[in-house]
Amino acid sequence: MRKAGVLGVWGWVLVLLAGAVVLLSLGINVFLGAGTLERISTDSMDVHADFDTFWRSADAMWEGRDVYDAGARLANLNPPFWTVVLAPFGLMEPLTAYRTFVLISLLATIGYLAWMAEELKLRAGWAALAMGMLLLSSPFLATLALGQMYPVLALGLVVAWNADRRNRPVLSGVALGLVVALKPSLAPIVLWPLVRRRWRASAATMAAGALGTLVGAVVLGVDTTVQWFEILLRAPLSAYWDNASLPSSVARLFTENEFARPLATLPWLVPVAYAAGIGAIALTAVKARHGSEGGLWALTAAALLASPIAWHNYLMLLAPGILLLMARGRVALALLLLALQFIPPQWPLLWQGDDTVAATLALSLYLYILVVHWVAFLTFGGEPDREPEHAHDLAAGERS
Repeated sequence: MRKAGVLGVWGWVLVLLAGAVVLLSLGINVFLGAGTLERISTDSMDVHADFDTFWRSADAMWEGRDVYDAGARLANLNPPFWTVVLAPFGLMEPLTAYRTFVLISLLATIGYLAWMAEELKLRAGWAALAMGMLLLSSPFLATLALGQMYPVLALGLVVAWNADRRNRPVLSGVALGLVVALKPSLAPIVLWPLVRRRWRASAATMAAGALGTLVGAVVLGVDTTVQWFEILLRAPLSAYWDNASLPSSVARLFTENEFARPLATLPWLVPVAYAAGIGAIALTAVKARHGSEGGLWALTAAALLASPIAWHNYLMLLAPGILLLMARGRVALALLLLALQFIPPQWPLLWQGDDTVAATLALSLYLYILVVHWVAFLTFGGEPDREPEHAHDLAAGERS
């Protein structure tokens, strides 16, 4: 394992690049204004659009109304199980519910980042730097402003990863399954225990995922679950700048859309992009099969690449993996990833309305950032996995 702080030539290149990205981010904030903290503190639920959607669905559940037609500005693409989880918030006033949810999200994020740092024995200085940058990162602050669910998902991933390290396969699998039940687009992460032959963890993952889905169907009705599936099938592929998924980015680059001038009109590349995303998942699963600490984070990144929707704020799910890279001596690479997450959401404003090839390519920056994260985790070896569960059982039998 590399020693932290010992950098080669390429390490210093990455550090300098990270420094340049941070300076660029600060410059954007100075000239265009930050504004994210104001969005968090505002009383307007229209600004907290995602949570407003969640709250309206929870409120509709208590009143027996249609949770997917509750008057929200944004369509609710989340499964019924998420509405059941957030049901208590539907009993509060909207703004009180939002602020409570933000406080829980903040405490959960600080908690799982500190837990990762402690589990990895990350030096205090590096831990403070990494956690500070992640808590000030664009994905995290925007997530709080919108009231999104990513802190809950990231906490589930950290629980699954740490439980696996401590040879608690059932807990690991349950946490993983609940994450998938809450966000089905992350379904490829079920491959993490499966390809590593963690059979008990795999069974627990499938059971927890099915149970979560069943709870949503029982509480809100099978018809509501079918309605949710139909909404997903009807939802168009969004080429919006903030969507970093591979299919979305290809749609932005190669089909007519309202967000950027296409480089060429080649709509047949969209299904090719879906196929490439599936290929990325398959490649990542093969790599994870050999067992390394970064496998879960690599599969999470691959799932985001292949999904129709992977908003830039989804990078929150990969933040704990950055601490892993730093703890295992990939300090320069970790600093680059931290810097990339620091780029403010005003980046597209620099290019909006600029009808050039450079602008079209620049507006896909969030795709490049997601790809860099995926490659970083895919190529990371780290410490090998612990022995599979059946190996422990055999060893115990031999000793007895």
